[in-house]
Amino acid sequence: MDDGVVRKLFGKKIKMLREKANLSQEELSVKLDITQRQISMIERGLSFPKFKTLNKLSDIFNCKIQDLFDNDYLQDDLILKNLLKLIIDNSDYQKTRTLYLIAKNL
Repeated sequence: MDDGVVRKLFGKKIKMLREKANLSQEELSVKLDITQRQISMIERGLSFPKFKTLNKLSDIFNCKIQDLFDNDYLQDDLILKNLLKLIIDNSDYQKTRTLYLIAKNL
């Protein structure tokens, strides 16, 4: 798995944990002593936290550092989205339109 995918999955996990803890990005940034912009970049997979921040994250979310990287369920979501994209990319207009209408009404 390349670094970009790891960062993206890690970011999704942090966002999920933050939202589950009812914390805003700003509130989490204060607890971590980093900027809200850094939190945003981590959650979007554009940046990765330093080890000191990983330790603080594990304390805040009451988990082990390795648990912050447990994202098998997120990877499944990413794989499904990529498979859907492949189906759409290889479909004619009518099939693409049908898929759009189905998705729109979910």
